[in-house]
Amino acid sequence: MKRSNLSHKLAAAATVGMFAGQSSDALAAGATDLTTASKNVVTAVSGTVALISTLAYIAGAGLALAGIFKLKQHVDNPAQAPMKDALIRLACGGMFLSLPFMMRIMQGSISDGDTAKIDVTGMVLESSTGFNVP
Repeated sequence: MKRSNLSHKLAAAATVGMFAGQSSDALAAGATDLTTASKNVVTAVSGTVALISTLAYIAGAGLALAGIFKLKQHVDNPAQAPMKDALIRLACGGMFLSLPFMMRIMQGSISDGDTAKIDVTGMVLESSTGFNVP
């Protein structure tokens, strides 16, 4: 019970530290139109993409390694270690390892292939939303 409580506190501290480290305008502070609000959001989460990619690579490598060890346990003693455990870990590791690649594809699809900077200036809403239409 104490270990679980400690892990919850560590996770909460890591989350607060990650969001406190983001130094930019508030997401909708001073936004008079959708373009300004979108630019604020993109600026605020720009460092989070690299953090998610790094964590995905680490988690993917760890799960793939755990899957290989589980597969070895299955080969040594099939009655005690079912193969599904190894295959699940390998599949999850592969998904985590492909997550940064998929994020780059999604960024490229909304920014005309340029993943260096996502451009939100072309976004337009109807005038009934309260934002100023360019």
